[in-house]
Amino acid sequence: MSRHAIHLGTAWEPPTAAAMRWLRCFGRPTGIEPGDRVVLVCQGAAMSAAWQDAKLNDGPLAWHTAADGGLECDVTDLLAERNLLVVPVSDPQDGVADLGRGARAMLPAAWGRLSMVVVSD
Repeated sequence: MSRHAIHLGTAWEPPTAAAMRWLRCFGRPTGIEPGDRVVLVCQGAAMSAAWQDAKLNDGPLAWHTAADGGLECDVTDLLAERNLLVVPVSDPQDGVADLGRGARAMLPAAWGRLSMVVVSD
């Protein structure tokens, strides 16, 4: 089984006072073959409960705890050519920024390291 990880830690649109959510746009990974799975993997998240309300392309994510203690969610059936991952926040301390329209930022370390992993059998 081979695994190819694509890190999603950068290029997030941070929350603002008007829009309390982190946004991350990304394209469908190339080279996906029939039978491959695409899994979101979050490791080292101090705020792992915050991921429970995340949505990909308006679809809810079914996270589960992985063997290594991180979070995993199979998103194969939710992927489109262009994708939008939305993570709502309720506390302004969760990274609210006023960087201007279209600004991009790194996801705060407390949210963990997020990757999209293509798993081939």
